[in-house]
Amino acid sequence: MTLTPSIPNIHTATAEAPPPDGTTPDPAAEPTPTITHYQQLANNFSRALDEIVQIIPKLEITHPATAKFARSFLNVPTAFLATAIAAVEQNPELQGVNKLDVAAARDTLQFIEAFRPMQDKITALAQSLKFTMASRRAVLAADSLQIYDIAKGIARDPGAAAIASHVANLKRDLGRRGRPKASVDAGKQPAPPFAPAGEGVEPPQV
Repeated sequence: MTLTPSIPNIHTATAEAPPPDGTTPDPAAEPTPTITHYQQLANNFSRALDEIVQIIPKLEITHPATAKFARSFLNVPTAFLATAIAAVEQNPELQGVNKLDVAAARDTLQFIEAFRPMQDKITALAQSLKFTMASRRAVLAADSLQIYDIAKGIARDPGAAAIASHVANLKRDLGRRGRPKASVDAGKQPAPPFAPAGEGVEPPQV
C-alpha cells in the first residue's frame, strides 16, 4: 500500500484579520525607536551602577523630612563622637540611660571611615561626567557658531540662495541669547582624561 505524504493546505492558513475599515495594516506604523551606541553604553553603566549600589548596606535616600536633621549635625567633630562612645562604654550609669548603643555607634563610625573615600571618588566621577558633557557641547557649539558666521558671509552672494535659507534657519534657532560671551576659539584644548584615585599620579620626588 502506497502512503501519500500529507501536504499542508496553504489556502487554509490563518491570516491576520483586516481592520474594520478595510485598510491594510502598515507594519511601519509601529514605533521603533533606535537605540544609539551611547544609549547602550549608558544602559550598561546604569545596570552596573545598580549592582554596585546593592553593596552599600542600608543606603538611605534623601528626603526633605530628614535632610534638615542630617545637615544640622554635620559640624559635630568625629573625635567628639568617638569620645562619647568611649564614655558610654566605660560607665554603667551612662549605659543605663539607653541613649547611645555602643555597638551601633562604632558600626556607624566604621561605615563612615570606610565609605568617605568612596563618596569623594563618586563625586569626582560625577563632576567629570558633567564637565565632559559641557565640554563636548561647548566644542560643538563653537564649531556651529563658526559655521554660522561663514555661512552668513557666503549668503551675501545672490547665487547662494540655499545657504541663505540655512542662515535664516540658524538665526531662528540661535535666538538672541545663544551667543556666548567668550571667544569661540577659547578653551578648545583637550582636557586631561579622568583618572581614578591613585592612578596617573606621579610619585613625590625625594
